[in-house]
Amino acid sequence: MAKLRDLVSDLPASADHHHSSRLGLLQHSLEVALKMLEQFEKTLLPGAPPDVALFNTEADPLQTQYLCFLAGLGHDLGKLFDIELVAGERRWSPLTEAYAEFLRQVKREPVLEWNKKRVRGGHAQFSPWLMHHLLSPADMRFIGLERLPELTGALTGTHAGDQSTPLARLVSKLDQQSVEQAAPDWMLKRPDSKVNQFVNALRSLIADGRLSVNTLGAPVFVTGDKAVVVVPLSISVARDFLKREEKIKLPSNHRLYDLLAQAKVVEADENRQCVKKIRVPGKRGRVELHALIFATDTIIPERILPTLPNVVFELKPEEPKPPMDVESNERKPAAVGDPLS
Repeated sequence: MAKLRDLVSDLPASADHHHSSRLGLLQHSLEVALKMLEQFEKTLLPGAPPDVALFNTEADPLQTQYLCFLAGLGHDLGKLFDIELVAGERRWSPLTEAYAEFLRQVKREPVLEWNKKRVRGGHAQFSPWLMHHLLSPADMRFIGLERLPELTGALTGTHAGDQSTPLARLVSKLDQQSVEQAAPDWMLKRPDSKVNQFVNALRSLIADGRLSVNTLGAPVFVTGDKAVVVVPLSISVARDFLKREEKIKLPSNHRLYDLLAQAKVVEADENRQCVKKIRVPGKRGRVELHALIFATDTIIPERILPTLPNVVFELKPEEPKPPMDVESNERKPAAVGDPLS
């Protein structure tokens, strides 16, 4: 942990995403490492069956425990290659020296820039290149050279399409948990976050009457402490508004749904599914639509609430989900002819 502190010092974990403030990378790495230990220790509780899918039960459990810790600790080290730090004539190279040592040498505040050509998730392939800063010869003897490929696979597989090893999938899952725990803080407090920009756009459009509320054919409905925003219509209006007025580009609809669910500003299930089916009044009875559900005060300016007509929308009950594939932890596709297909 001390070696990690020296390597990353006070650097952020991202430019404008999670843990983007000072010490963000150190905090996030420690969070994931501790979560990995918690997950491993669950298998040691009395009566708990060993998790064969994740852990090699024939290996020394202390070696496995340390392997899990190191995988969590080093999973984001590759991000150091996405950062350019320059102080005068000197440019930092994470391969050759820790950032703390670089700061001692230059004795000035470096200029930090994020590589504009960085690829989302691409840093995982480079994390093993920097583990030599953390691993001592004693560490390598303790883990065993024959098990080092497990560590490499856990580091490189966290953002791979197939996430080829069970340990990599676990690191990826716990990495996401750390991101989501930080999400409400950074997504809503940072003015340049996509969630904040989208929510502010909705409030502006509703306040100006460009998104009507509680009328026939309206894209927004309010009942009590809940407000629903019909999608994709409302997103298209907000997207055009931000592009025209603020020169801001929103991510794809599915990515935006995911961000809203992470930020906990919309109602979502345990799988972060936040697009719900609702029924609203229409000219010929109730109409079924898809919508996002916000708390009323999140998107509706208080001053316009007394002016709105009373309309009651109904949330349609959730349809049964297809069975879970235990091995892949993913939903199995519905059979042909099934209403869910």
